[in-house]
Amino acid sequence: MPYKTIFTAMTSFASNKAALEQAASLAEVHDAHLEVMCLGIDRSRSNYYEVGANAVIMQAAIEEAYTKAEVVKDDVSSWLESSKLRWNASNAVATLADVGRPLARGARFADLCVVALPYRDESCAEDTMILETMLFDAACPTVVVPDAAVQARPESVVIGWNESAEALRAVRAAMPILAAATEVHIAIIDPPEHAADRSDPGGALAVMLSRHGVHCDIQVMSRGGAKISERLQRHVTETNSQMLVMGGYGHSRFREAVLGGATREMLEHSKVPVFMAH
Repeated sequence: MPYKTIFTAMTSFASNKAALEQAASLAEVHDAHLEVMCLGIDRSRSNYYEVGANAVIMQAAIEEAYTKAEVVKDDVSSWLESSKLRWNASNAVATLADVGRPLARGARFADLCVVALPYRDESCAEDTMILETMLFDAACPTVVVPDAAVQARPESVVIGWNESAEALRAVRAAMPILAAATEVHIAIIDPPEHAADRSDPGGALAVMLSRHGVHCDIQVMSRGGAKISERLQRHVTETNSQMLVMGGYGHSRFREAVLGGATREMLEHSKVPVFMAH
């Protein structure tokens, strides 16, 4: 399915500009409409204040959040107004506990979301919540963008394949990008010895891709004592690839947040855009 609506959201223009540039480039390449949501965050804590002060504090916090959202919207509009894209920018205000509600509503009918890579020095506190809302609440495939060169039409793409439902959803959702790529590399790290496809790991996926006109190769490799995320990143570098496609949060978000996992570690260190689905 082609991408005809691309959605991105931000609480700060400066720290999310790379994601906006990536979203705009993807919209141009795929002839899609670009939707940008500018969020103002109400950071007040009503239970911390004296009785009777809550109404005043909350009203002031809401007004401040709305003003910040308007500033971001103005910056986005100024940046996009000279482009030839079809686009619109909207603003919304939410508390920290309710960030997901307006985001899920805004991204619900998008074909693809684009967000900034969390866990950067320049990241906002809400970046992780924005990403998780896109993947879980809006159920939308998402491109997570580091502060690097825009890759709207990557020539070489690595698929991190582990037979999971999440990885398969990511591959299906990324098909327009994979079909346009010159090289697609299926990376399989330490496949289970007793898996159903142990005699031909990744073979069924390669057949599916070939029927879409995607020419790919399969690389079965060992972790060699490294983390899965480190081995994937090394393979991305070795193949000079510009994008990684993988399933997101195969374990629970709580487990990944506390104990770590391939998703969390990839989001901490990736140097190329990561296309994810859950």
